[in-house]
Amino acid sequence: MDEMNQQEESRMKHIMVAIDGSEPSLRALEHAAGLAKSLEARLSVLIVREFVVGRKDVYPVLNKSEIDQIQKQAKEIATASGDPQAEFLVEESRDAAFTIVEAAIERGVDLIVMGASGKGGIKKFLLGSVSSEVLRKSACPVTIVH
Repeated sequence: MDEMNQQEESRMKHIMVAIDGSEPSLRALEHAAGLAKSLEARLSVLIVREFVVGRKDVYPVLNKSEIDQIQKQAKEIATASGDPQAEFLVEESRDAAFTIVEAAIERGVDLIVMGASGKGGIKKFLLGSVSSEVLRKSACPVTIVH
């Protein structure tokens, strides 16, 4: 009986994938949705609407219609990959990596899945800077999909 309880405790029950609409992030979504289906785990899809603070204003990296388009595409991918029950979240933040790590903690996520690099505004020139930061700061395992 103890072995059965240990297996249940160690089973991944909640997977979160962070996407930004880039090809690597959409591949990560396909991977996460397939994994969630095979493990019978819950899937959360997180889009971080990052902002850049300028001298006189705050500028979103992605506008509302881009976010809507990413969500539409993500729902299609999740459904095609076998998980039409995915939860879709949009968080606004100045720091995508921090927001991803915090969302995982708040939601009791067992695994974060991300693409190797994406569209992170000014950070897009640093290959995978958000992924690297999440790897360093996450309390749960992180899978990076290339």
